[in-house]
Amino acid sequence: MPLEPDRLRPFWYPVLPLDQLGEAPVAVELLGEALVIWRGADGAPHAAPDRCPHRSARLSGGSLSSEGNLQCPYHGWEFAADGACRAIPQQPERPIPEACRLHTYQAQARYGRVWVCLADQPQLPLPSFPEEHDPAQRRIDGFWERWHCSPFRVIENGLDNFHHYFVHRGLLEATTARPDPIEGPIEDTADGFRFRIPLQVHNNTVLQDTLASDAGTLTVERQVSWIAPLGLSLELEWPNGLRQRIVLHAVPTGGEATQISRFYFRNDSEEQVPAAAMVRFERGLIDQDRAILTAMATALEPWPSGEHLIEADQPIALMRQRLRELLQPR
Repeated sequence: MPLEPDRLRPFWYPVLPLDQLGEAPVAVELLGEALVIWRGADGAPHAAPDRCPHRSARLSGGSLSSEGNLQCPYHGWEFAADGACRAIPQQPERPIPEACRLHTYQAQARYGRVWVCLADQPQLPLPSFPEEHDPAQRRIDGFWERWHCSPFRVIENGLDNFHHYFVHRGLLEATTARPDPIEGPIEDTADGFRFRIPLQVHNNTVLQDTLASDAGTLTVERQVSWIAPLGLSLELEWPNGLRQRIVLHAVPTGGEATQISRFYFRNDSEEQVPAAAMVRFERGLIDQDRAILTAMATALEPWPSGEHLIEADQPIALMRQRLRELLQPR
């Protein structure tokens, strides 16, 4: 049964690449709600419903005043970062009623993204990655694109350790359709769970460009972390010492659309492996995954019925169980 989108409101989601937030407000959509994002006088991003409380004009079509206030394009009402109405040009001499306030949502800038939570109190904190403050790591902005699919299927695909042999032929070529089992138990984390599982792959010319390694066969050590409800972190350690973290979020925008946010941390340099080469390799993998996922049902359904999971699907079964505990009415 499809999930009510309101159940997903008390969590953080990336809604906009930070470099797309300039000197004008920007319209985005999250969980079916139209939002406006803007930079306040403090330089930080702010978020609110994309609707002026005066006559419901779209605030994203407005501008920023010299004081950094959000100005409505219809009648020029101005709103501060906290939502307080600062100016009503039609009656400048009168006090501004408190009812004219613009409701705002929590917003933060991190990892090159604007993150928004649609609830007063987030159920879980914004994800934290140690590489953020490590000078030996570089962050690479990978992908920001909209897919016609279920966000839950996107995250399940990241927890699926047995599709590589079939889906990623020609790129990340698994040596067998039956890779090694999960190493040890699946461990609970503050915002989900994690597990370790290696993957042995054939090296090829495409993979060599992103690894700077010409070994014939490679075993990559993998730690997979589910970040509830719709995030994923994949830590990779290659034999040559390269460490890479892939951070993926599948953001339900509205209807049957999912916004894909994907960025990376790596402990190498641009001189060793150009970011463009890594992104080119990832582009191929993502397109292979997308072909599978966009051909499946698009319903916002965290625990679909009528499927027959096997032992290899343990992380997916656990995610569905935890989502029931997290999202179902109490």
